[in-house]
Amino acid sequence: MAIAPVDLLQVLQAAVSQDPASVSTRKAAEAQLKNWETHSGFYSLLQDAFLDSSLPTEIRWIGIIYFKNGIDKYWRKSAPNAIAKDEKIQIRSKITQTFWITNEQLASQNALAIARISKFDFPVEWPSLFSDMIGLANDAHYGNDLVRLKQILVVLNQIVKTLSGARFGKTRAALQQAAPDMVRVVGQWYVQFTQEWMTSSFNDDSQNSTSAISEQLELRANIGYLSLKICRRLVSEGYEFANRHIEARELFQVSTLHLNAFVEKYLSSPSETLEKYIRTCGKFYQDLSERQPTAFILLPGSFDLVRSYLTMLQSQAAAFHQPNFESQEFWEKVLVRGLTLLRKCIKMIFGDGTVTIKYRTPEDREETKSAVRSLKEELCTDSFVVSVHDILLWSYLRLRPTDLEKWSNEPEEFVYDEVQNSWEYQLRPCSEKVYVDLLLNFKDLLKPRVLEAFEAASAHNDASDDAILAKDAAYCAFSIGCNALFEDVDFDKVLLSVFAPQVANASSSMPSMHRIILRRISLIISNWISVKCGADVRQDVYEVLARQLDPTLPLNDKVVQLTAALALKSAVDEWDFKLDSFLPYLELFLTRLIELITKVDVIETKLSLLQVISVIVEVVESRIIAFADKIVALLPSLWEQAGDEHILKGAILQTLTNLIHATGKESYKFHQLYVPLIAGIVDPKSELHVYLNEDALLLWQTTIANAQDTTPALLSLLPILIESLDQSTDTLRMELVILEGYVLLAPAIVAEQYVKVIFGIMASFIGNLKIEACHTVTHIIELFIQSLPLNAYINDLVDSGLLGRLTDSIFDAHESAINVTRYLTIYARLALADPTVVARFCDVYGTERRLQSNGGESLGALLDVWLEKVDNMGHPRMRKLTAMGLGAIMDGPTGQQESVLRRREAITKVKSEIFAELDGEEIDLNVETSVKNLMSM
Repeated sequence: MAIAPVDLLQVLQAAVSQDPASVSTRKAAEAQLKNWETHSGFYSLLQDAFLDSSLPTEIRWIGIIYFKNGIDKYWRKSAPNAIAKDEKIQIRSKITQTFWITNEQLASQNALAIARISKFDFPVEWPSLFSDMIGLANDAHYGNDLVRLKQILVVLNQIVKTLSGARFGKTRAALQQAAPDMVRVVGQWYVQFTQEWMTSSFNDDSQNSTSAISEQLELRANIGYLSLKICRRLVSEGYEFANRHIEARELFQVSTLHLNAFVEKYLSSPSETLEKYIRTCGKFYQDLSERQPTAFILLPGSFDLVRSYLTMLQSQAAAFHQPNFESQEFWEKVLVRGLTLLRKCIKMIFGDGTVTIKYRTPEDREETKSAVRSLKEELCTDSFVVSVHDILLWSYLRLRPTDLEKWSNEPEEFVYDEVQNSWEYQLRPCSEKVYVDLLLNFKDLLKPRVLEAFEAASAHNDASDDAILAKDAAYCAFSIGCNALFEDVDFDKVLLSVFAPQVANASSSMPSMHRIILRRISLIISNWISVKCGADVRQDVYEVLARQLDPTLPLNDKVVQLTAALALKSAVDEWDFKLDSFLPYLELFLTRLIELITKVDVIETKLSLLQVISVIVEVVESRIIAFADKIVALLPSLWEQAGDEHILKGAILQTLTNLIHATGKESYKFHQLYVPLIAGIVDPKSELHVYLNEDALLLWQTTIANAQDTTPALLSLLPILIESLDQSTDTLRMELVILEGYVLLAPAIVAEQYVKVIFGIMASFIGNLKIEACHTVTHIIELFIQSLPLNAYINDLVDSGLLGRLTDSIFDAHESAINVTRYLTIYARLALADPTVVARFCDVYGTERRLQSNGGESLGALLDVWLEKVDNMGHPRMRKLTAMGLGAIMDGPTGQQESVLRRREAITKVKSEIFAELDGEEIDLNVETSVKNLMSM
């Protein structure tokens, strides 16, 4: 039944009611709207509702929200209950009416809805999308209806933004086909309206303009700004080589000239509109350099653009070091984009930027070579590189007042931000990134300047704040430039003569700013330790870090201690780490780290410190036993403090895993502490299961691997393990390995309670096992056979269907040969235990499966496959086991059966060949019985 417009309006009215007494009415209205979602005509009526300007805004708002969400769910042809084609045509026909919506919030939602329609319909159902939009915009432009022109551009911007996300297919091809004409038209509007706004607002009389004139100026600025946003995506995404198209070249060049004018005006008279223009220009250039690096370089004015950003860097350098810099956030974003552009140019010159470029034609290849050549000769000259180096070193590697304020007020957040190193968004990390690129790629030019700055800073004893900050900047360059400097620096000598004395001599008589240098020394150690640090000075490194971690020293504030702790992690988690030189400091470091972790508050800080402790536990192995109690005692309180921070809880489990592995057989005394934790996590009904299950299973696996015997705590987990196995989850492989450990430790206990269930679960696996999982499953079965008397498992092996499924797979021509050989080892062990069991089962199997092969004898068929697969057995133990299993069948009571007698010669030959090739070699037929060795495989 069709929906009446009046009914829809009543339901929408009820749905937006804020009357506390009408809660049930509102819920009923929402349910009715939900029910109407799949009714014919619903979305067309919603469109009518939000187009009706006589209705209250709140009704129009909820109407457009339901309309937009419905487009997402039901516009696609293949969607369940998709909107009918006739209704779609009706909706599209009324889109032009939506451009009269003046309410900005409604207009924004309308633009999103139309963009989503274009995503589904362009270019197949709506091929004239862009010509329609440009036609309407031209009509508004020629009619001087700027308000309507702005609304059309709002929609067009969302459409281009949505379609630009298509990376291939018809949509991208059609967008690229439409882009040149679009850029020609919209680019002209950008130039016209931006120029009009600049001409009027940049003169001195603009402050005295009337309100009406100001509104007109703002409207022109918004049209120009929207046009720029549209063009930036069209040029970046709508062309393969923007530099080959005159309209793109002209737009790019004009935008670079405008950028300089925007910046110049902003410096004297900041405004939100100027900020929007400047930021969008930056996005334009960054997108273009990422999508079309060669085109970006070859576009006219690109080098001047990069130089302009360098000028901005220079002009804003002093401002960033002034307290209360009001425009810091804005300028930070602008300068990060400029540095990112410069980094793209450096990468382009030295190869990384050109690797991903697709050379479609020789012309493309030559164009790229020309771009690189131009970069080298015209932009990245020695003077330019030195200018960038110097401004970065002395202004942007240097800590700013905002950094020092955060250091004092939020020390843990300060350290966390430094570790995160979000260089794409933050100016100082971005400066460090570009600085390293410069230094690595212009070594000969810049190394002398870096080393000269470092030596001068090291020799300077000026204790003023400015001198300390300059010294820290020079030390920062030395630190992050380690990969470029190591060939020219004797780091061991520098450590002993420069850094160690500064740490050793630090005292309360020094200015508090000296802590900045102490922190930097830890960072230097962290960077250089894996690059160039000799074994002879490792103890000196530990001395320095131990002193930095001493909370009783007055200059060792929280930042200094935390940075030293992170440097310690780098020092021990390193290729050339030597345990002997570290052991004298083990107790001291652990004591100070445990003390520090109890004093910090931020979860991320606790996580970082716990990771340091975990790494130490891992590298010192069994030497940690003497300190294990201290570490374990720390963890329960950390677990409670973690709350919902599952990353920290995962780190706690990892630390426990490392500790159990390191303490080995002594780990049993901690079972009561953490085994209940494992039980709570691996339970599928637990809230923690989703986040921590694999960490808990790894801890469980390590616990079993290091157990000498089962404990009541470990046995309490066994029912959970069986239940998990039966669910066959993504962690099945880990669970099977844990079961392996239990069977190794206590086969009789496991068999007594669970062998039939286990065999039944394994029967369900057979036929679908990958090679690695097959090895584990068959190994568990072998352990039962090897460890228990035949009568303890044979009935369950048969009744569970496991032996039957194994036999099915042996006869399955599609089963992996490797898996078949593993299944045959089960028969070999059964034959060694009692060959008549094999014969009797084969008789039953043949009857049940009606096996008709070789006279109807299933034992004969099994022997044929067995003899055929001998050549697929490579391991000596498996080959010897096969020989002995076949021999047991041939020499035992079953040897007189017709099916065995006919194959006696073949069996004898295989036995002889195998024993001849082993020729007295001692082969232990027992499967692995060491839990420790098994779990480390």
